[in-house]
Amino acid sequence: MASKTSDVSVVTSGTGRNKRTDYYKTDVTTLADGSVKTETFRTDANGNDSVKIRESTTDKDGKTTTELTSNAREAEKRALDDPNSQLSTSVNEQVSSVKDELKENTVDPVSDQTFDKASGGSGNTAETTDQSGTTEISPSDIPTFEGTRGGFYDEVYPEDLRSDDQDVVKFTMLEYVPQDFNTQNYGFSNEARLNARSSLGSVILPAPGGLQDSNSVEWSGQKMNALEAAGAALALTGIQEGFSNMFQEAQNIANTISSNAGETKTAIANAFAGAAVGVGGQLLTRTTGAVINPNMELLFQGPALRQFSFQFKLSARSKEESARIVRILRFFKQGSAPQKSSSNLFLKSPNTFRIQYLHKNEDNKFINRIKECALQSVAVNYTPEGNYATFDDGAMVSYELTLAFSELEPIFNDDYNEFDDTNIGY
Repeated sequence: MASKTSDVSVVTSGTGRNKRTDYYKTDVTTLADGSVKTETFRTDANGNDSVKIRESTTDKDGKTTTELTSNAREAEKRALDDPNSQLSTSVNEQVSSVKDELKENTVDPVSDQTFDKASGGSGNTAETTDQSGTTEISPSDIPTFEGTRGGFYDEVYPEDLRSDDQDVVKFTMLEYVPQDFNTQNYGFSNEARLNARSSLGSVILPAPGGLQDSNSVEWSGQKMNALEAAGAALALTGIQEGFSNMFQEAQNIANTISSNAGETKTAIANAFAGAAVGVGGQLLTRTTGAVINPNMELLFQGPALRQFSFQFKLSARSKEESARIVRILRFFKQGSAPQKSSSNLFLKSPNTFRIQYLHKNEDNKFINRIKECALQSVAVNYTPEGNYATFDDGAMVSYELTLAFSELEPIFNDDYNEFDDTNIGY
């Protein structure tokens, strides 16, 4: 393990009378498992009186976990969540500035890619080439287009909302993570999504009315008559036991048919004759007035994905609250937009969202939980009162925001096991 502290950076914020100057430094530590740990402190001009505001760890696979401390001011939280802010840029430059010296003085197996990711880069400083000379890049490693926004603010509306006293709904933006593919059983796993992921920003709003959910699965009526069942049994024998056994099974079926008399023989004879001339089962119906029993049954077809919609009216009571509303609208609009790859060859999935109903800052066990969701539509009504009205600066007096979400994966029976019976669960 090796550690190095950057030089102090000067960061200014605000304008006019609200302009302020703060000083920051970052401790960078390499770890034996190939990770890079960074700790950012607010200091005085000489780098003393340190107060930690942020801690981040980037592992050898490029996954970054970030935690803002309770010492961080709201303005600092917003700046650290915005990768283009002066504070975020300064921190990234501080990490980069100590990289070379750290690598010279440590035996820890920290790669250039990990340092690049820890300093705000994509982590894709090198590509892997196979023996055939072709470059292999997995979809999750596809770099995004320069300028793609990777962080947003943590917003609360109204500005005097007290989430410790009032029930709220919290929307947390996350980077989309695809499912893992298992080559052993050719199935998919969502374990990667269950790993701890850092927030790209959040919005807390008062709990709206009309909350509801609907859990459903797909069932449909299916048919399989005796002839189809016999054919399926024949095919299954061939697949499981080989063609010799399949031939023997065909002989057994033929012997059964020839030894039967009456309706069984009549049904089979008419069915095969109808199939031979292309008229299907109508020959049996025309000659006997009957049909082969279709053995209809309602069968399970698969799960269904749940959808959720929310509607909020956002009315500003001050200039600051008006700016806050604009940031909230931007949060949902830009966060749900698809992302271009750096080469423009691919389009990457938009960010996803975690939705929580909170009672005194804890998940409300009397309302359903929601799995990770995609934001499928964002609708904004700029004149919800029916008339055009703005403040002096042109900001709308009121906005109506409608959000439509869909869960990324269905609900399964065992998902409820994480809750006791006093909790509604999903």
